[in-house]
Amino acid sequence: MPVNPGVEYVKAEEKYRNASTTQEKLLALSEMMKTVPKHKGTENLRREITRKIAKLRKDVEKEKAQASKAGRGPSINVKKSGAGQIVLVGMPNSGKSTLLKKLTGIKVEIASYPFTTKKPEVGTMNYNGALVQLVEIPALIEGSSEGKAQGTQLLSLIRNADAIVLVVNGKEEEKILLNELRKADIIAGQKKPLIEIKASKFRGITITGKKYLKVKEQDVRDMLKQFGVFNVSVLLMEPTTIEKIAQVLNEKIVYKNSLTVERGKHYGIEELKEKIFLLLEKIIVFTKKPGHEADLKEPLVLKKGSTVEEVAKTVHKDFLENLRYVRVWGSSKFPGQRVAREYGLKNKDIIEIYS
Repeated sequence: MPVNPGVEYVKAEEKYRNASTTQEKLLALSEMMKTVPKHKGTENLRREITRKIAKLRKDVEKEKAQASKAGRGPSINVKKSGAGQIVLVGMPNSGKSTLLKKLTGIKVEIASYPFTTKKPEVGTMNYNGALVQLVEIPALIEGSSEGKAQGTQLLSLIRNADAIVLVVNGKEEEKILLNELRKADIIAGQKKPLIEIKASKFRGITITGKKYLKVKEQDVRDMLKQFGVFNVSVLLMEPTTIEKIAQVLNEKIVYKNSLTVERGKHYGIEELKEKIFLLLEKIIVFTKKPGHEADLKEPLVLKKGSTVEEVAKTVHKDFLENLRYVRVWGSSKFPGQRVAREYGLKNKDIIEIYS
């Protein structure tokens, strides 16, 4: 009896053929099992899909065990310093060394032939007094995620960084780099989905926030079971697809803020420095003593969203205990406005503390 697969099965099978990671293959197989016709002629096919799912689930467990045993520390280590560590990532001759020199002023070898950079080059970018460590990574290539051209060590270093700047010669290179990073479970330019999946002491799968589902609820339940997840509570806090749930299930994935810089395009250096600094999700705040000019040379480096109260605590605990009021220049409605302790500061604000 012929299989006579439908359109959805054919699409799922194509996803499986094009999948580059174990999780993607599992997800595609789950869709194949869901959409394969259920009749006598497909018994062998369904058995084969089940066998593949079981094998891949074992592979996932093996990978977890190996990662736990070996640890996730980078083989090539660059000790972090300053406000944060940001890596410059690109393919051969993409302009990484030139960009590093412009941003930090350090002397690096720049040549027209590929693979000029043999080891990580480190420089310090000064952004209005905040010092950010920039690390130029030796070139990635197609296949780096499989270990080619020191790929394993370089990707481990990227995984450990706080953010990524992709330096490219065009959209095609950007696509290749993002794909290599994705294969290494590094997702650049995306936040972790607002989805929580926790083990439950109760039997079965409970889903909260169903209004966010972009697929059928039963499809989610079926997929979780195919992944070997049976007794969990699922909390959805954003529009949710099967792919996003698969991402959350993959504990190896890390998410990095990223910025793409294309070779040949004109960028104002100071503007570019600000964009790179903001990848760290931090802000700089300048302090001002009453009756004096603001100190614009040594800013405080704080987490994005920090409040006046947190700044006072950072400067000195006595300031917080004796805090009377604070005036702010920059994000306030008018210069020198008095603000509450809970006031959320913005990048490059100036504050004057009265205690």
